[in-house]
Amino acid sequence: MMKTLTFLALLCVAVARRGASIKDLLDTTYTDGAGKNVTLADLSGKYIGLYFSASWCGGCQEYTPKLVKLYNRLHEDKNWEVIWVTHDHNEPDADKYFKEMPWIRLPWDQIDTIGAKMYKLTERNYIPALTMISPDFKVLNPEASGDTEDFPDSFPWSYPAELLLD
Repeated sequence: MMKTLTFLALLCVAVARRGASIKDLLDTTYTDGAGKNVTLADLSGKYIGLYFSASWCGGCQEYTPKLVKLYNRLHEDKNWEVIWVTHDHNEPDADKYFKEMPWIRLPWDQIDTIGAKMYKLTERNYIPALTMISPDFKVLNPEASGDTEDFPDSFPWSYPAELLLD
């Protein structure tokens, strides 16, 4: 009985920390297309889409313009921000590709550390991938890119809670 209670207590702590760890993970400085810094405080109360893509990826080249169009239509009314996390192999290619995007990005020097941890929130092993995070830092949909195409008006493309993994 004691082992069961201990296990349940540890499980509760782990689940509680997951939300905090997402917030901690997102607590860095991003940049927009003009080079302006954007902090987590600037994103307060917003839905966040973590967008993983790269300039060399054919599927990303196809999906990015669709996501840009959807973002431009929804981001102000729905209080939505997208953070781009590149999977490019070098910074010049990432910089060039980012010019096509209206949102913010994780700085290049954080891709291998914070970016790699962010990618673990998605349930895909390939790109493009879009993970939706709620304003209270919970994963709403670990892989929303297909939903944004199939159900563009169903923002924020949440999974039912019972389908989400903790």
